[in-house]
Amino acid sequence: MISRIGLNQTNLVSTQPDKKNIKKTQNTEKSGRVEEIKKQIESGTYKIDLDKTAKALAKTLL
Repeated sequence: MISRIGLNQTNLVSTQPDKKNIKKTQNTEKSGRVEEIKKQIESGTYKIDLDKTAKALAKTLL
């Protein structure tokens, strides 16, 4: 007979990603990108990707 060892135990390791850590990482990455853009704007080196901007704008209008 095969037993169901460990299926109902609380010490099992979750294979699901930790949502809190993922969110923190994403927020940190966004914050870093925002700071990078701010510095580029202040120094006058920020370049707008006109192709991406036009596509995004057209997509919102359709």
